[in-house]
Amino acid sequence: MGSKITLAEICTDISYGYTASATAKPVGPKFLRITDIQGGKVNWENVPYCEIDEKDSLKYLLQDGDIVIARTGNSTGENFIFSSNTKVVFASYLIRFRIDPKKANPKFIWLQMRTPQWWSFIDSVKTGSAQAGANAKVLGLYEVELPERKIQDHIADIGFNLLKKQDINSKINQTLEQM
Repeated sequence: MGSKITLAEICTDISYGYTASATAKPVGPKFLRITDIQGGKVNWENVPYCEIDEKDSLKYLLQDGDIVIARTGNSTGENFIFSSNTKVVFASYLIRFRIDPKKANPKFIWLQMRTPQWWSFIDSVKTGSAQAGANAKVLGLYEVELPERKIQDHIADIGFNLLKKQDINSKINQTLEQM
C-alpha cells in the first residue's frame, strides 16, 4: 500500500496533558479527560471545564487534527481526533500527537488507530501490573501505513463520511426507539 513510518516520525509535537481539577462551572476551556472518550467519540455536553492561565492555555489547547491517546489503565490506547472550534485543553492522562499535515493526513492516521492492528499493538506494549499503561515514546513507535497523500485524503474522506452516516443512523434509531 505504501511505506511504513512510526507515529512519532510524522508528528510536530508530542505532549502530555494539563494537570488540574475539572469543574462543571464554565470558568475556562473545556477539559478533555480519558473518561470523556468512548469508542473514539466525545459527548461534548458532558465534558467539564478547567481553570487555566493564558500561558498554559496556549500550550495545552487542542487544534484541529490533534490526536489524543489515553496512556493509562483500562483505557490505554483509546483515542480521539479533535475537530472543533471549541476551546479545549487536554488532561494529564492523555498524550497529544500533533500530526505534521505536510507529512500525513491526520484523519487518515487516526483511522489506523481504530483498527485491530492498533489494539494489538497496545496490548503488546502496555506495561505495569497494578495500573497498566504506555508512555509517549512507546506509543510513538506505532507504525502507520503512509501511501501517497492523494490516497490518504481519499481514504480519510470515505472513512469520515461512513462515520458521519453511522452517527446519523444511531440518532435515527434512538428517535425511533423513543417513538
